[in-house]
Amino acid sequence: MKIALIGDSLTKGIPGSSYFAILRKKLPQHQLINLGRGNDTVISLYRRLAQLRFGSEPLDLAFLWVGVNDVSQGGSWIFRAGNALRQQPRSKSLAEFQAYYQKTLALLCRHARRVIAVAPLIKGETIDNAWNRQIDILANIIERLTTHYKPVEYLDLRPAFYARLADKQTSGYLQENPLRIALDILTLWSDAQVDKKAAERGLHLTLDGVHLNSAGAEIVADVFSKAVVKEQASSR
Repeated sequence: MKIALIGDSLTKGIPGSSYFAILRKKLPQHQLINLGRGNDTVISLYRRLAQLRFGSEPLDLAFLWVGVNDVSQGGSWIFRAGNALRQQPRSKSLAEFQAYYQKTLALLCRHARRVIAVAPLIKGETIDNAWNRQIDILANIIERLTTHYKPVEYLDLRPAFYARLADKQTSGYLQENPLRIALDILTLWSDAQVDKKAAERGLHLTLDGVHLNSAGAEIVADVFSKAVVKEQASSR
């Protein structure tokens, strides 16, 4: 199968650990294409895909995983200025998020036989924080939109993460400083380094409250690989 993984820095695998690298090892028989880009929002991702040449042969499967960067955590003026310079604006409203997500789904349905729309993950490992409540709302929008497209299936990774965090002492750590994120990118080259820094911050599945450590990447790769096997079986 020809499979595209489409999303933001979680899919690109920088910073933190790469679920994509694990998935390639789990699914060596398939052609996996990484279309992740750091800081992408639903608006910037749609604009990027609209300019992408997919080729004449459709993808067998596309995972669409975007939305966490549309959740505002306040953020510094440096964050906002950087996003503006990179032309990666956040949605200004839920209606705008829904409109761009729907346009993205419609575009992908023209280029892929099947699409799996993945809910945004977490923003901070304290599950009931304000940002994760915003993610609940975006996830509900995505789930509703998937019902309008026959080739689209909804996938929520959060239950797997919640189960792993249920018996843990969670940290409220959430990195908001873009310079610190850049430093993580420059200095954390291996999963071992990522995991060590995550432990120093009191985190279990992420490096900084958003990006994955090796344990989080394993969970994502496991859920995605099972979804691929299921899709392959249903297409026979």
